[in-house]
Amino acid sequence: MAEEAGGTAKGAGAVFIKRVKKVEGGAHGGAWKIAYADFVTAMMAFFLLLWLY
Repeated sequence: MAEEAGGTAKGAGAVFIKRVKKVEGGAHGGAWKIAYADFVTAMMAFFLLLWLY
């Protein structure tokens, strides 16, 4: 009983630190949306140009 009260029991003082690995950079699957939006905008401008002239 004296060991438990003093905090020296086996495993009583264990502190676990969870470390999350951060991946810097790299593709996260969003770059194609920007490229596609640019392409669609360019095509819309091109077809408007053809339609107006």
